[in-house]
Formats: sequence, C-alpha cells, structure tokens
Amino acid sequence: MIYSREHNCVLYKTDPAPVCAVIPDAKPINGHYVAVPVALRSFQLLRLLGLPVPNLLELDYDWPMLAGRKPYEHQKYMAAFHALHPRSFNLSQMGTGKTLGVLWGADYLMRAGVVHKALILSPLSTLKRVWDDEVFRNFTGRRSAAILYGDRMQRLDGLRKDVDFYVINHDGLGVGSKKASNKLVLGQLAETIKNRADIDLIIVDEASAYKDSTALRTRILRQVIADKSYVWQLSGTPTPNAPTDAYSLARIAGNLGNESLRSFQSRTMFQVSQFKWVPKTQAHEIVKQALSPAVRFSREECIDLPECVVETRDVELSDTQQKAYKDLKKDLQVILKTGQVNAINEASLRIKLLQVECGALYGEAKEVHRLDVMPRLSVLREVIDEAAGKILVFAPFTSAVNLLYNELKGWYGDASVARVMGDTSAKAREHIFGRFEAEADPRVIVADAGTMSHGLTLVAANTIVWWGPVDRLETFEQANARINRPGQKRKMLIVQLASSPITHEIYKRLGEKSSLQGVILKLAEEGR
Repeated sequence: MIYSREHNCVLYKTDPAPVCAVIPDAKPINGHYVAVPVALRSFQLLRLLGLPVPNLLELDYDWPMLAGRKPYEHQKYMAAFHALHPRSFNLSQMGTGKTLGVLWGADYLMRAGVVHKALILSPLSTLKRVWDDEVFRNFTGRRSAAILYGDRMQRLDGLRKDVDFYVINHDGLGVGSKKASNKLVLGQLAETIKNRADIDLIIVDEASAYKDSTALRTRILRQVIADKSYVWQLSGTPTPNAPTDAYSLARIAGNLGNESLRSFQSRTMFQVSQFKWVPKTQAHEIVKQALSPAVRFSREECIDLPECVVETRDVELSDTQQKAYKDLKKDLQVILKTGQVNAINEASLRIKLLQVECGALYGEAKEVHRLDVMPRLSVLREVIDEAAGKILVFAPFTSAVNLLYNELKGWYGDASVARVMGDTSAKAREHIFGRFEAEADPRVIVADAGTMSHGLTLVAANTIVWWGPVDRLETFEQANARINRPGQKRKMLIVQLASSPITHEIYKRLGEKSSLQGVILKLAEEGR
C-alpha cells in the first residue's frame, strides 16, 4: 500500500476487480494495481476486503483536547478503528484512555455528517466523572452532552435537549420497559431512542454488563440498536468467567445470527460433569472471531501512557448515607453559627464524613453503626472485575476493612481475598504478602492503608482502589507506593471512589500534597 497526499489516494498492488466491484471510484491500473481515493466509505469497504489503510483521522483531523495534553498513539488508532468499523469492539484494559479515543471517532463521524447524535450507556459511576467531563473538557464549543438521569420524565426531558451525546446508565435505558405475555414492551424512553433516526451511534461502555443474553436490560438493548448504523462495545474483560460470556456481546453486534447459547457453549466448551464445563483448546479463536472486529491495548502496550494513571469514580450515597450526610451538615451549621470552627472540630467532622461514605459510623462509645453502602460496593466490584490482574483495596478505617473483607469473600471466595489490619501479626502479614506475590490467590488484599509500611513491595498488583481517602498525606503516598516499586513491569492504575464534593477535594489535595485544613468548609458552602 502506498498513500499519496498529492493525489489524495491509496495505491494497492492487487487484483483490481474485487476492489472496483465494491468501490465505484476505484481506478484499475495496468491490471495489477488499483488506486482508491481517500474517503471514509471507501476506507470502510477496503477494511472489509482485508486491505490495510492509513489512519484516516491523521490525514485531516485536529484532535481537540484540553490545553497542554496531546493524543496518545494508541488513542489515535482507536479513534480511526471505530470510525472505520461501524459495529466493533474496544477490548482495551481499564486505564488506557479509550473514552477519549472513542469520542474522537464519534466527533470525526459527526463532522463528516455520517453520525448525527450518539447515546452512551455506562455505569452510574462514570456518567459525569468520565463521559460528561471528557466531552466538556475536550470539546467545549464544539460538542455538548446531557446526562439522562432521574425519573422517567426527567430522562425524557433530557432526551429532548439538542446535544451531541446523551449519557445514560445501563438500567436507565429500560425505565418503564416490561415483559408482558412473553413479549418485551419497551418503555417510552427506549422506544423514543429506538425510533430517533438522528441517534445513529450507540456506545456501550462496560459492555460486560450485558453478558447475560436473557436479562431484561440485554433484550432491551438489542431492540433499541436493531436499526442503528454504529454500535461500539467497550469492555476490558469481555469473558470474565467463561468463553460463553462472549455470546451475548456477539449477539448484540449481530455476529452470531440466530445461533443459540447452547450451540455456542458446545463450540467453546466441553462438559466434564453434570454441572462443570471447561474451555476447549480452540475457544480463544472462536471468541476472537465472535468479538470482531476488535481493537485491544493492554496498559503495557500503550508506550506513551503515563506509568501511573489516576481516576476518580463517582458513587451514589444510599438513603441511609444521605440522611447521615444531612445530619453532618446540620452539625456544621451549628458550629459555624457559634463561631467555634477550629482545627479539632473540623478534623472531627471530616473524619465523620469519611465514615459515612465508607459505611461504618462510629458512635460515642466507639460502637460501629453500619450504613447501607451497596452503591459503593457495586462500583468496587465493577473495578475489580475490570482489572486484569491483582488488586489492593485500601480503606481508612478498621470497620470498613472488615465490611469489605466479608463482602468480597462472599463474591469471590475465601481464597481470593485477604485482609491486613493493625492487629494482623507480622507472621500472618508475611504469609499473605508472600502468597500474593508468588501464587494465584489471594487476588485481592483489603487493607487499612496505615498498615502498609515503608519498603513493602507488592508488584504482583498494578491496580489500587481507594474505598475512601485517608486524611494523612504520608499514609496516602506510602500506600500508593506499594505497587510502584522496583520489579513493577506494568503500567499502574489508581482508582478513587468518591460520593461528595468533600471527598473529591480531599483526593485533589492529597494528589497536590497540600493541606486538608479548611476542606470541611466546602460542606457548609454546599448547603447554602
């Protein structure tokens, strides 16, 4: 293949007949060559023919982004890949920057007039902090977004806005939908999106949420996208449990026709007992074909990616947490009115707030009052399931460590989860850390961040999750340094869970190595 900027075409040494049969503008040369003008549709057809093409976006795209940043090479590849493949997969690992890569691909198609508007389906934790923020920061004045959240009418009102990207959570799409007499009846929201011809791109973030082909949310999605031109599915872990996890995603893409799950299971696995199936040798290739065309980058393959990426995920407060949070705001207002704000009571309120977010509030007698933290647990599980390797989960309180340890054991099994706290003996710690570094299990260590001592090396993990922030900079830095040690050969990711402006501000100040003094006053400002 030779690209000529002067002639704005691509030259191939191949039989011209197949190319000319599908691309009317292609010109045969001497019976052995064919020249194809540079155009989106022509390049899409060339890829279907299996012929290589230059990165179309690098030829005439301006890569809009926040001042001071520049696009990574793998993001450029992602953007061009999706633009050329209407129904495709991005199977890159968490933390590789696929959000912006996908948005560039969408923006290119919108500028070309091929795509008019896009619907983005994602977890609740990434609606604002990831998708909406990326559109705002990188496409200000060029593209707009609206988050469809709330009750049915609020979501429908959001859908009436004239924006480029509509962002909605996975289950939000199905508001009002139901099964009736073995038939699926779409709710008004899903029906409206299905019939909106101008919404011609569907981006499915964390597509593994749809791995159950029989689930209501999956059936709704299949109906909504039936006539959509572009459907891009994003998932760093498309087959977390078995090759059959790929079946539903492939069905959504239209890659398996009417093949049944039982048939796909028989092709990819064989039965060794009444309830046990194991993958066949050829399962990987079958899954690869089912989830194609696809692009995949690991963090290690992204050579220009920072050694460590930090991201914050928004988490909803449960009803009990919201009540406790409001009570704290009342306490703060009383303190402000009496003029008794000082370092001691400010620190006390800050710690109380962190306890509320972490789900374990201490009483006056040091008794622990458990709060409902299911929204936070769901996001933690999303991150663990997305991660490619081992994970450290840090919490600022012993009660939160115990809560997490018991919950995660229930999900992943006793062997997969270990716990380290202040009263964990030196011998037990050595045993846990040794197994973590050398053996398959435990995969997850849940720890009190203050117990992660200087010099400790845990490079078997390259992902850290903060259940809630600590209020000491030294503890924060030392805990993060456990995976950033000699012997770490992979790119690292730190995920911070936050439910309030205060915790966002604490993470920000910890990252900037600045004082936390005065941060609690933001709680008062929020209440005005």
